[in-house]
Amino acid sequence: MSVNKNGNLRPDGFSVSVPLWGPFGMGGAYYWNPGSPTAPPVTVTGSLGANPGFGLHSVFLRRGMTSQDTLGYGATANVSTIVPSVTVNASNPDKHSIPQPWNARVSSIEAGIGSPGTSAAGTYTVTPQQIADFLIKYGWGTPAMGPQDELSPIVRTLQSGVGTVGQSSRPPVRFLSSRYQDPLGGGMTGWRSSVDGIDPQNSVKQPASPQEPGGLLGLLLEHLRNNPTIEIRLASQNRREFRLSRHLPQI
Repeated sequence: MSVNKNGNLRPDGFSVSVPLWGPFGMGGAYYWNPGSPTAPPVTVTGSLGANPGFGLHSVFLRRGMTSQDTLGYGATANVSTIVPSVTVNASNPDKHSIPQPWNARVSSIEAGIGSPGTSAAGTYTVTPQQIADFLIKYGWGTPAMGPQDELSPIVRTLQSGVGTVGQSSRPPVRFLSSRYQDPLGGGMTGWRSSVDGIDPQNSVKQPASPQEPGGLLGLLLEHLRNNPTIEIRLASQNRREFRLSRHLPQI
């Protein structure tokens, strides 16, 4: 129960109630001051009793109580002349899902407008999340999507998979398995090629030829290679020539 700066009572929320069929009724409450940061701001209540009716009320939580204390089994009583309409709500603690009415205590008081007359009913109050969990548990709904559900199936598998240490029983690339070692199925046999195959492991690298000298010496060696026979001409005083020739070895 909250008060304003003048000390006057201030409602903690509001509630709406409607009749369903026969003794059954339903309502809900919204709390802008649920009494605790962890207390639910919205609750839904089902009722079973005499003379359920319409109602729109301001909700005042009992001092020291929160909206969490209104959950579970409870009871409600209403007296209305249309305006005002006053409702007293009580919560019943339970043990092993069995209510204990002798331990009931007032949880909130409501004031507003409602159907004329008096009514009393047993209630059960839950949160919207509890309703959703109940529907999902019995297969009447699907859970809401979370951050993981927005990912692709492959990413979810990579993030949620369990890794093991050791030799892999399957190759990481499927084409390396025995099934795909010959993907052409022998279709390349009998093909002709203008280039002989080279085995890189058995190929022998030919030694490079030694570098020949350049310049004048290189020209002399090239001339001797092309002319293996050398002639030497000698001239005497009487102008007779003598020729000496020698065959040089191949360079």
